[in-house]
Amino acid sequence: MIIAICIMLGIALAVCLSAIYMRKREVRKLNLALLAILETDTNSRLTTATADGDIAQFVATVNILLERDRQRTFEAARAEANLKRAVTNISHDLRTPLTAAKGYLQMLESPALDEETRAKYLQIVQERLATQTTLMDSLFEFAQVLEGREMPTAEDVNLCNIVRDVLSANYVQLEERGFEVDVDMPDSDIICKGNKDAAERILQNLVRNVYVHGKEYLRIAVADGAIEIANKVENIHEVDTSQLFDRFYTADAARTNKSTGLGLAIVKELATQMGWGVSAKVVGELLVFKILIK
Repeated sequence: MIIAICIMLGIALAVCLSAIYMRKREVRKLNLALLAILETDTNSRLTTATADGDIAQFVATVNILLERDRQRTFEAARAEANLKRAVTNISHDLRTPLTAAKGYLQMLESPALDEETRAKYLQIVQERLATQTTLMDSLFEFAQVLEGREMPTAEDVNLCNIVRDVLSANYVQLEERGFEVDVDMPDSDIICKGNKDAAERILQNLVRNVYVHGKEYLRIAVADGAIEIANKVENIHEVDTSQLFDRFYTADAARTNKSTGLGLAIVKELATQMGWGVSAKVVGELLVFKILIK
């Protein structure tokens, strides 16, 4: 009996030692694999063939951490690229109208200019300086929005009234550019919680984006919990909706629209501060913005 017990204990001990050895070997193997992944910066994942549940769970956790680290690295690289592009774009935006104005001012010094040409040059200088002022105002507004992360206490906001006010304020610009405007709003008011000034700035920037970058058609639909703004856009296949709300992004590579690309970034920031959502997508020939009132 004693011999049998000793044999059984020996077998059990051997099994335990074997399991420990196998675990240690698997851990060493995983450690080497992890070091290789970190050194080569690949997108590989840890794998294990072990049936040990604890090791399998550990491997799954490490893979989650690896994926999170890769995502952060990607976001950091993207942010750095955006910053470089932003510096280039804003330098171009601020320098161009000043350079043009300086050139015409130098030409105005010529005593040979007739009065008609002089008046024409003066008008061009005024237009360039007005463009410069608009760009600076846009930058200042964006800085203010970023500083005002503490949104005032939510109040009752009448979405229908805000849409009416913004459309009225932009009526001349839309008419001059020949826009057909289609508005779909209920007869009764739609009340939500938010900040009236921020909501007006969001709608104003979106409508301005329409007549600066869009063409021909604007549709605004207001429903309980959402506002949808759709418009036609030139070369809509070139619009990258994943970047539209990025700071300083503009699909106009030549920047002929004299835009810093901050209008939609301000929309995103203000919506976030209020706890609202905003998105963009292409539907057929229309660029559709949706404001989700949470």
